[in-house]
Amino acid sequence: MKYNNNQSALAMPEYGRNVQNMVDYCLSLEDREQRNHCARTIIRTMHDISPERRTITQSDKVYWDHLAIMSDFKLDIDFPEGTITEEQAKSKPCKMEYNIHNIKYRFYGNIVQQLVEKACEMEDCPERIELAKYIAAQMKRSYIIWNKNTVEDVVIFRDLFDLSDGKLLLSPVDCVLPTEAKATEGNKPTNKKRLRFKRKG
Repeated sequence: MKYNNNQSALAMPEYGRNVQNMVDYCLSLEDREQRNHCARTIIRTMHDISPERRTITQSDKVYWDHLAIMSDFKLDIDFPEGTITEEQAKSKPCKMEYNIHNIKYRFYGNIVQQLVEKACEMEDCPERIELAKYIAAQMKRSYIIWNKNTVEDVVIFRDLFDLSDGKLLLSPVDCVLPTEAKATEGNKPTNKKRLRFKRKG
């Protein structure tokens, strides 16, 4: 039996070990069409695991971005135009230092900070609000996983406001984040949705 704590750290913990295994399997496929088909299956699985993203206008792009990140940008498939690149993911504004001693909220991670910066660059529109709600949901999930404790939505909204230098403002009136149980359910293995991939050979 394999225990997750003995395996490598997950690039996107919110999707769990099963999805990361799917990505690793996709990387192992030699045929490009098979990789494309496998990638689309992964995107559908990510969609099912994270229903809160369905309200985001460009939710599919978020999934493809995350797939690229989870593959460490090594997956050679037909990514949709505009998918995040390794250069974009690693680029940092001069004002932002990701040194471990300078990160204000370490438990949210660099990906959340990059999404915050991306949202701040958008015009004030419904898509920006939906992206902010998605970011807040991810922040709550990361907070619970890291601190192993519950957290009020207002705390997440306050931290999001702080991380965005006051540009992203949410309130309990117009945004209700997933409950603690739903926020972490993507990391819990279930017999119902256990996925197994066997490499042919």
